[in-house]
Amino acid sequence: MRYLTLALTLVSLSLPLLLQAEIYQWRDANGKLHFGDRPPSEEQVDVVTPKVTTAAKPLEIHTRHQDFTLPDGLHEQTLSAIEHIYQRYRKDFGLDLRGTAEVNLYLFTEQADFQQWMIERVGSSNPNYAGVFIPNTNEVAVWRWNKDDEQVAQTILHESSHVLLYQLSPASPVWLHEGLAQYFQMLKVKDNGHVVVTALPDAEKRIQQWIENEQLITMRQYLSLDDQAWRKMAHELNAIPYTVAWATTAFLMSKPVGRSTLRQLLQDLEKTDRRPTLQRIGHLYPGGLSRLEYDFFSWAQKGMQPQWY
Repeated sequence: MRYLTLALTLVSLSLPLLLQAEIYQWRDANGKLHFGDRPPSEEQVDVVTPKVTTAAKPLEIHTRHQDFTLPDGLHEQTLSAIEHIYQRYRKDFGLDLRGTAEVNLYLFTEQADFQQWMIERVGSSNPNYAGVFIPNTNEVAVWRWNKDDEQVAQTILHESSHVLLYQLSPASPVWLHEGLAQYFQMLKVKDNGHVVVTALPDAEKRIQQWIENEQLITMRQYLSLDDQAWRKMAHELNAIPYTVAWATTAFLMSKPVGRSTLRQLLQDLEKTDRRPTLQRIGHLYPGGLSRLEYDFFSWAQKGMQPQWY
């Protein structure tokens, strides 16, 4: 869910285009495992990009209630971005759905109408919510909570990401659900059809402050939290659960080895219902938890660069 206090600013950046490629895996002469977008010529490589079957039916996006339309083409871009989020789940993680994936949108101008919708669905409402999702019915409801339409669009993408992941991988841990939703809410479809994901400004700034003050939680501590502990911290308005969820996900999505690790964790859930334990994550990430800690901290110090798809 998006909270009104988590205000966002979309940063426009122009960097060289990096297209999504195959993910390769190989071992060097010393037996060290590597991942990369381009294979070396001297080593034998394996393609580990998930094989995605052709979907039986395309994603269906239904606007069930619409009090407003985002201006200047932003509405159409937002619907297109939902499609791209779905494709990222399928292409990067190999997630599939035998039935039809869908997102049912409810867009309200007035907060009172949004709250009444929540009461009718779940029996209660919360004045701090800008958007909600209901996984059982694949519904997303958002009210026009901000004069900045870009931020309203980001709320739509955030909740839509939740609904899509619940359809494709319903047992995913809460940190991954929230991390991916925050990551994908910053997805933008450019006029040329290319897609870019930029940093979540407030979360990136908070991570930098924690690094400067030597207060950044370790990956071992964070990934050891179970869903109950994560939710308890979140309900206490602790900034750690949401902020580090974004940072962990953005870091893993920034490099082939990270995307491969996420893919395998989600495949474990899909095939064996195995939850991603700290030990399992350390086993999947080349170099183990120590290397994961080092790579994450190095990434966090530099800040997230725009990622192109």
